[in-house]
Amino acid sequence: MRLPRLAAGGGRLVTAALVQSLGIGLFMASSMAFFTRQVGLSAGEVGAGLAAAGAVAIGVTLIAGELADRIGPRRVLATLYAARAVCCVAYGFVSTFWEFMAVTLFALAADRSGPPVLQALVAATVPVPLERTTLLAVINVVRNCGLGLGAVAAGVALVSDTLVAYQLTLGVIGAAFVGGAVLVLRVPAGGRPAGSPKHAADDGGKRARAVRSVRSVLPYPRYLVLTMLNFLLSFFDVLLMVAMPLWVLERTDAPRYMVSVLFAVNTGLVVLMQIPVSRLADGLRRTSRLFAVAGGAMAVCAICFATAGGADGWYAIGWLTAAVVALTLGEVLANSAAWELSIALAPEESRGRYLSVFNMGLSTERIVGPLVVTGALLASGTAGWVVAAVVFLCAGMAAERVALGAGTRIGALARA
Repeated sequence: MRLPRLAAGGGRLVTAALVQSLGIGLFMASSMAFFTRQVGLSAGEVGAGLAAAGAVAIGVTLIAGELADRIGPRRVLATLYAARAVCCVAYGFVSTFWEFMAVTLFALAADRSGPPVLQALVAATVPVPLERTTLLAVINVVRNCGLGLGAVAAGVALVSDTLVAYQLTLGVIGAAFVGGAVLVLRVPAGGRPAGSPKHAADDGGKRARAVRSVRSVLPYPRYLVLTMLNFLLSFFDVLLMVAMPLWVLERTDAPRYMVSVLFAVNTGLVVLMQIPVSRLADGLRRTSRLFAVAGGAMAVCAICFATAGGADGWYAIGWLTAAVVALTLGEVLANSAAWELSIALAPEESRGRYLSVFNMGLSTERIVGPLVVTGALLASGTAGWVVAAVVFLCAGMAAERVALGAGTRIGALARA
């Protein structure tokens, strides 16, 4: 796959994403074994600790967004990477549940705060909408590759299964985050700070109104509505990670190995499709339409999953494959639209805070999503998938209308 030519500073951001995603992949694959086999925690304690710390960490993202607006996203993102490096080293010396909880709270706070600050840095570094969406797409592809490579590399610690091996692995992960922080600090600053008086004066009355609007605690209503609709469309993650394996294993006639095959199909298609699809986010109307198409693709995905539940043998395999292909299409379309519109519809002076609010929906989905999928969707069987299809379709169409209305009102993405 040939990567597109990136704007100034984009290469360093991509390299930083690759380095830190290698670390995350290492951690994801080895951390559960470390906590249970070496620290002595139960799987339930680890799960409860992650859930509780994740819920608390959601609110911290607002603080990171506010800091990004005040002192600049570059320094904030580098600090978040450095904080995660410290947490990785600290994990190596954890011996009790409460020590685990304390480190996890700081680690997840830094983790949840990273994506909106990264978006703010991309927006400050790359002013051209299509170029910044392409850069975010490249970062997403590289991150997926890094996660996979890191997970494979974690096999060394898992095979050794000794405290020293896990501590060395955590040290490598920490070094990866330090490397990411150094690369971020080398990204060009990207011009005058967004909130400077001269910048506001140059834009006249519209900019002055935007400055006044940032005094409110929450973004303007249409931005909040779009955040909630994107929350619904971002369920592609929990559908793949939770719903798909359970549906395949418990409700279909497909062989068990299809779970691994379908994960591979999704990963491969994201790598192949994300960058080309991101180029469709060109102008307000086209970018907003991506939400509607994403909702339609997610609806098709849900219907295919429902049909697979009543199919036999190869027919079940075919419907499951079609479901994951449609899900992946919805994922790359929704990603492209969300990346661009969440930036374009946010006032420049408070972009970090707006993006933090927008990404709170994604963080909430990680906590609420598994409960909704297991407690409502899968428990209802085929009817649950049909209801989900209707929800996705309506959410996509509504998101298109809301984004068009908000963008037209503030003059964002003027190109049709």
